[in-house]
Amino acid sequence: MNYQYPCIMCENVKRHCRKSSQKARNGTYKKDKKDRGDQFSCSDDQENQQINELVQKLPKLNSIFEVHRKIGEGTFSSVYLGSLRQHANLPDGQKRMFAIKHLVPTAHPARVEHELKCLQDMGGRHNVIGVELCLRQLDTIVFIMPYIPHRKFAEYMDDMDREEVSRYLHALLVALRHVHSFGVIHRDVKPSNFLYDRERRRYLLVDFGLAQRVVTTEPPPAHSNGSAKRAREEECDSSPGAKRVALDLSLRGRHVSVPRRGDTIKQTPHKHVTKVSGLNVSCACAGLGGVCTGCGRRPTARAPRAGTQGFRPPEVLLKSPLQGTAVDVWAAGVVLTSLLTARYPFFRAADDVSALAELVDLLGSAAVHRVAATLRRRVVISGNRTGICLRKLAQRLRNPAPPPCPYPACLRCRLPAPQCLCLTTDTQERNLETIVVDDLPEAAFNLATRLLDPDPRTRITADQALRHPFLAHLPH
Repeated sequence: MNYQYPCIMCENVKRHCRKSSQKARNGTYKKDKKDRGDQFSCSDDQENQQINELVQKLPKLNSIFEVHRKIGEGTFSSVYLGSLRQHANLPDGQKRMFAIKHLVPTAHPARVEHELKCLQDMGGRHNVIGVELCLRQLDTIVFIMPYIPHRKFAEYMDDMDREEVSRYLHALLVALRHVHSFGVIHRDVKPSNFLYDRERRRYLLVDFGLAQRVVTTEPPPAHSNGSAKRAREEECDSSPGAKRVALDLSLRGRHVSVPRRGDTIKQTPHKHVTKVSGLNVSCACAGLGGVCTGCGRRPTARAPRAGTQGFRPPEVLLKSPLQGTAVDVWAAGVVLTSLLTARYPFFRAADDVSALAELVDLLGSAAVHRVAATLRRRVVISGNRTGICLRKLAQRLRNPAPPPCPYPACLRCRLPAPQCLCLTTDTQERNLETIVVDDLPEAAFNLATRLLDPDPRTRITADQALRHPFLAHLPH
């Protein structure tokens, strides 16, 4: 990861501020009504066709339920809204509505069984969705689950006050504590999987399609010569050339010749040990801008990487096999950060390398180096980042873009000095209450920092988070 350019997080801040100013000047963006109507008509026809195909493949579903419309779609399933046919004559307000989840036919039977068992064992209490019925006909499988009306996260997140933010996070952590008590990792915690009925204050954690049991195994070294069988859900790193070079840039920031694809670095006969990121690496290419022949032949580190980009913690991005319930806690921290900054999604990286670069910008390079060493991984960064003060970042994103400033730019975040977002010793020592972010207290930012602890060993648990001062006034 090369940091010769302005940091990713601060460039996102500037872009958000420009968009806010443009919206304030021009109002809501207008779209052509005719084109939009044509798109809706085409979408409705396709949706009706999908519903007809589903009820034809599963006649029993059609005999019990009336399928109204599609309300969600993901990689592994589609979700429809339905009601009982026996209640067809009742007013809409009196009908009991259900979420009908149709799993893709290619879903592995073991994965389907595990998801169903999670819903049966854990669901129906503590804000975790349950299952009412499961129907199957050959490769067509549907789960019938409770439905609560809800809106999209982006529609209400910037309207929530401190009390509503605390209730929302409290409900999410209660659900996670319950799930984790069964030794299960949800692995896909995000706002679209945590339904919120704002009018009735109801919450549901949904979608256990990627859930897995906690596996307690010691992680192997980053360059282990041993081999392990690749799990079904693991992803293959299909482009080792570009990503390997990106992760092996010089630690010292010196200019080195980065090899092109196919080039190799000759390994010197004598072995010398170089300490990088807290690891003693016995290799001639340690700390250089390339990978030698010996390291290039070693097997790629493999570990579960299931989840949504932007919500994966450092241990997943660094492909550590030692992944536990802290994976979900990190995702809850990302959700809280979105609420505090009124920005969703908060992380916008398209791949794991860019995601690591965003973490370096937010947390600082020293923190990423430490967690990499803890996980027996090596991340070499050409430059140092001090990290960003989350409270100052939230203040900047929640308020209108400040006027142009004549002061010189900060050398780290490239913003004018009075608007600097860097986390410095001065920032840590002074009273942060002077940085006003609506009515959000310092305890909320402290909890976000604890949830976003890069080290999974010291990251706060869901149960501990429920006892944090920010949530202490709510029952836990």
